[in-house]
Amino acid sequence: MRALALDVGDARIGLAISDPRGVVCLPIEALVRSKESDDLAAVVDLAKREGAETIVVGLPISLDGTHGPAARQMRRFTSSLRKSADIPVESYDERFTTTEAENRLRAAGYEPSRNRARLDSMAAVIILESFLAARANRTNRSSK
Repeated sequence: MRALALDVGDARIGLAISDPRGVVCLPIEALVRSKESDDLAAVVDLAKREGAETIVVGLPISLDGTHGPAARQMRRFTSSLRKSADIPVESYDERFTTTEAENRLRAAGYEPSRNRARLDSMAAVIILESFLAARANRTNRSSK
């Protein structure tokens, strides 16, 4: 299953896409935010161009598992995206993705603070990898 992942921030939307089998996840150049309606249209257009079968939106849940203001804002964004897209849109816990993305970028020789757009898209890769792994685990358990 080809999926598009979003790490939605105030300035940019980090993007990642999987291969058609849902095995390999690659970053896509981050989208610079503008009006929400334009952002939604750009995401839907990208999903269509890439042949995505689902869109995964990172949900910023607090460390204690609660949904604070950022999570509530993202749930509203996700709801609007569901109304705009003709494919499924799912939320997925994005806790620790930025830290992991920073670690991966440093390991690759990049300085995350100087590559914010790359950091956002790497966080989207991690969201997508986690989502696809969780989905595979559910499928494997249900087929036993």
